[in-house]
Amino acid sequence: MNQKTIFYILIAFVAFFVVTQLFMSFGRKPPFEIVYYRSKMEYDYDGSATFTATAGLYFKDKQKEEEYKKQYAENSTRTFQEYFDQVSEKVGREISVISMDSTISSRSGVLEVIETARLSNIATVQDGLVDTSLKDISIYSVKDSEVTMALPRDAIVVSAQPTPTKVVENQLYWYPQEESMAFPAVRFKKGED
Repeated sequence: MNQKTIFYILIAFVAFFVVTQLFMSFGRKPPFEIVYYRSKMEYDYDGSATFTATAGLYFKDKQKEEEYKKQYAENSTRTFQEYFDQVSEKVGREISVISMDSTISSRSGVLEVIETARLSNIATVQDGLVDTSLKDISIYSVKDSEVTMALPRDAIVVSAQPTPTKVVENQLYWYPQEESMAFPAVRFKKGED
């Protein structure tokens, strides 16, 4: 299996990866359907960022849901760290997980998983230009997905690939229609004072 295939299952912010990886590591299909996915990546000028991912999971079997909760609690932080170790190797720079927090709650029959992580060196910075590119890493998406990148309020966007679906002030939005999209490669710099 080539590296690109392994990284193909990245979701913006890794929640889907962690969720799926827990079950794939046990060699079985996940016992849930991903109902929705939201990823928000908040970047700073120093190349660090806070990633927040929210995934809604629907389980037909409540016993499988309880098993999932237990396995997730035991493995999510370790799986998350291992994933970013692999990403670091792939992109050629050390991305450090400064902190990671997750919560699980049930709403209207859907298990909602929220993960928030602070990452350093997730973007490169050269001569004041911040570049969020992660080479050929893709974000896996589901039918109801939203990927948001929030930049500092005074940031000026130099380029963005893929082209955002919409831009509102300092936030760029993508609503993937395909099974995957390239991880957003946004280049920005501090605006003039």
